[in-house]
Amino acid sequence: MTNIWTIAAYELRRLLRSRSMLINLFLLPILLIFLLGSALSGVMDGGKDQKIDSFRVGIVDAAANSSERSQLITSFLKSPEVTEIITPVTADSREAAVSGLRSGEYSYAVIVPAGFDKNIMSGKEARLEYILGKNRTDNMVAATVFDNFLSSINYRQAAAMTLGPQAIPAMTEPGEGGPAAVLGKLNEEAPAYTASQYYAASMLLMFLLLCGQMVITSLYSEKDNHTLFRIGSMPVKGGELFIGKMLAIGLVSVLQCASIIIATHFLFGVYWGNRPGLLALLCLLMIFASLTLSVVICMFVRTAALARSILTGLTVVMTFISGGMAPLPDSWLNTGGAFSINHWGMRGILRMMLESPLSQISGSIVMLSLIGLVLMSLAFFSYRKVGYHA
Repeated sequence: MTNIWTIAAYELRRLLRSRSMLINLFLLPILLIFLLGSALSGVMDGGKDQKIDSFRVGIVDAAANSSERSQLITSFLKSPEVTEIITPVTADSREAAVSGLRSGEYSYAVIVPAGFDKNIMSGKEARLEYILGKNRTDNMVAATVFDNFLSSINYRQAAAMTLGPQAIPAMTEPGEGGPAAVLGKLNEEAPAYTASQYYAASMLLMFLLLCGQMVITSLYSEKDNHTLFRIGSMPVKGGELFIGKMLAIGLVSVLQCASIIIATHFLFGVYWGNRPGLLALLCLLMIFASLTLSVVICMFVRTAALARSILTGLTVVMTFISGGMAPLPDSWLNTGGAFSINHWGMRGILRMMLESPLSQISGSIVMLSLIGLVLMSLAFFSYRKVGYHA
């Protein structure tokens, strides 16, 4: 055991004396987090509520006279939830509505067919005609409002057809009850993550995987400098030398991880969640996976340059498919991304940032533990088969 700690202390001093190593490990990640978080803060708004300003909607009722105009539409447009968003303006005809859209008088237009209420009371499907305006957001909001209205009417129609005509008069007026849609967050007890939080997590995981470069450099340097022969002639077992190096590199990786978390918290205000113990466990699992993955590569690759290229390539690919370089669609993340180490690390850290329940975080911890166990088994068998010798 003494030999292991002696080797670890020497390796630790050697690593901390390298200025380039310190820059790459401690300064570069923080710089990248700052640049990415600042540049993409506008794209990822952190889940802040967006205020929707009221806009004008042209309403055209195709009824022959005013007495036949839809009372359902009129009642719906007067409901408090709708008046906060939509200002209805009566248009004389479809042509007038189109002209108003082109001139900017209206942001959206709705054509109500003649006999709308009568058709509904007779059990027919409720339909409206929409004419889109110039503003994409207004179009989306208006379509959501009126689609919700039609869906509610048609749902009641289906219920009436099932329960009988006597259910039709019992239909509630549109707009009654609670609002059909509310603006919510991913987690009601914590804000959604910002761009700085997202890239702090992704860069932390990427650089923890790149810590394997230190493993490759350390193991191959002994061979390339022909010092492994002299170490082998001393009363030091090969396993002690190997474990001592892994222990030192692991400690440096822990320091790197702690420095990134502390620096981003105080410099950029990154919130890492309220579970420091689970965050530390997840980071340790990532470090363990990085070290064992690097060992497996070193055991089967002849040169340090090729080993570094393989590790760097794997790290870049896993970071990309896990959404670490740019947020990807969920369908991509749940297919290709699920096969990467970063995916489970990102998933766990982001849910910690959102203060999600433990049940939503434990899955990532379990998967990283299984990945680490598989990589440790591969590293053990490859070491037994190939060995660490000149």
